[in-house]
Amino acid sequence: MGAGDAIVLTQMEHHSNIVPWHLLAEATGAELRWLEVDEQGLLDLEQLDRHLADGRTKLVTVTHVSNVLGTLNPVAEIVARSRAAGAATLVDGSQAVPHMPVDVVRIGADFYVWTGHKAYGPTGVGILHGRREVLEAMPPFLGGGDMIKTVTMDGVTFADLPLKFEAGTSPIAEVVGLGAAIDFLAGIGMDRVRAHEREITAYALEQLAQVPGLSVYGPLDADRRGGIVAFAMEGTHPHDVAEILGRDGVCVRAGHHCAQPLMQRLGVGATTRASFAVHTTHAEIDRLVEGLGNVRRVFRLDED
Repeated sequence: MGAGDAIVLTQMEHHSNIVPWHLLAEATGAELRWLEVDEQGLLDLEQLDRHLADGRTKLVTVTHVSNVLGTLNPVAEIVARSRAAGAATLVDGSQAVPHMPVDVVRIGADFYVWTGHKAYGPTGVGILHGRREVLEAMPPFLGGGDMIKTVTMDGVTFADLPLKFEAGTSPIAEVVGLGAAIDFLAGIGMDRVRAHEREITAYALEQLAQVPGLSVYGPLDADRRGGIVAFAMEGTHPHDVAEILGRDGVCVRAGHHCAQPLMQRLGVGATTRASFAVHTTHAEIDRLVEGLGNVRRVFRLDED
């Protein structure tokens, strides 16, 4: 990566998939190029083709599922178009892996990454899957014990994959905890997890559509999204909505969700976000909708 090269990313990325590329661009003189999000919360792949056309793009990085819009991006197609143009690819799967079957071989990205704590595991641990030929060509980025074959006063030879990237003492407890979380999900079956979350999300979208003054962001088709629904209530601030829902025992999050470029695209400072998972029930969706009715009463939104 150097001056004149480009990195393509999307407006819906989490800051963790934006900040490193800003740092790399500042260090190398590379340019950041952005894929815009349309009114339905979807990406325009023709715009990707335009970014790739001049041959300057060296990396395309994209989230598999948006942590705000819930958008399920066509990552296999994005990877295929990018590779055909000679660009490397990275997919952030943190919001996909715990919620649906993911076939990294079929997707074909050079790198597919996800974090453990989004998959019911501990913090401080995650997974980087890379294509073997890419990882073998890469030098280690950390030095220490366990990532070497030999060390002499004249030089170092590095261990084979994956150990050459595992410098120092591993986070043993965190890795064991992540393994238990993976076993938990595998025991349910990811097809079952996805089917449940898709049905719950469809029910939630249907019920939320009945709430006056509520705007839902992202695709309204449950087949095109994960179990994340961000919304805004007219005449209220998202933090106030979250506070009132919390008093009713409904746990949501309010803020920019570490996605400020997306907030700028949506024209808002923050949203309230409900997140559904394998344990979410219809009764909990009903509690959410009832709580939003209470928000309207507290703010007297239905009074003339």
